[in-house]
Amino acid sequence: VWPVTFADESHVVGGDTSGFVRRWRIEDGEQEGPTMQASKRSSSIVVSQDGRWIVTGDHGKKAIVWNATTHEKVLELMEHEREVCGVDITSDCTTMVSVGGDTVRICSFPSGTRLFPPSRHHKVCDVKFSPDDSRFATVGSTDSSVRVYETHSGNVLFDSEWSNQVNHHLVSIASNGRFIACAAGSSVTLWDCVSHQQIGSTIKHTAETRSVALSPSGKYLACGVGKHITIHNLRDVLLPKYFDHAVSSHLFATLASLTIIIRISYRAQRS
Repeated sequence: VWPVTFADESHVVGGDTSGFVRRWRIEDGEQEGPTMQASKRSSSIVVSQDGRWIVTGDHGKKAIVWNATTHEKVLELMEHEREVCGVDITSDCTTMVSVGGDTVRICSFPSGTRLFPPSRHHKVCDVKFSPDDSRFATVGSTDSSVRVYETHSGNVLFDSEWSNQVNHHLVSIASNGRFIACAAGSSVTLWDCVSHQQIGSTIKHTAETRSVALSPSGKYLACGVGKHITIHNLRDVLLPKYFDHAVSSHLFATLASLTIIIRISYRAQRS
């Protein structure tokens, strides 16, 4: 599995190296709906907050908009010179950003009409909007640089250096407005959005963590690791102040076996 995201608190969506994009139920790990097929290897994915759309980026240089209910292809955007390695949508579902190569593109959503001329960020690998949609951040894969833009103008507000030593790894970021999850190599670190300090312990995997996603409440962290999706209950890592509600014990017990269930389902459908 390469990219992964939450559709809501009960579903995850993931893409693989063959370009297949699937949606799974968290409770039992079963696929829901037909498989979507991107043009080449899936590299990024996001679900709109109204639940109507799925957007994928792939190595065919395309950002594709899908109907989240029927899984039918709605729109293809082919404006990048290299693979589309990051996509995100504002919470009001009116604006989308896609990144790839050295280019950052902003367009209206879901029409795909370009809003501003492309911006440049060397080897940009991911993008995320702020919770209030006023800004978005991009991250570079080679120098770990983070660049913040103003959404309504596309102007750069500031550049900064990420404090992780990750300049030789693929970087993936996710945020719920309270904290940021940053994956590099086989590790995932969590950072407070206000203090900019690391919080909790570093989460380790046995293989490269290609992507990370946070559930809407921030309670669950999904990681694309190797050929499976691993979901972590962050209540075991962070203080209660980072979450809105308590986690149900029934769902936590289910999540303990989710990695195995999804891995088996994934392999069975590929065979």
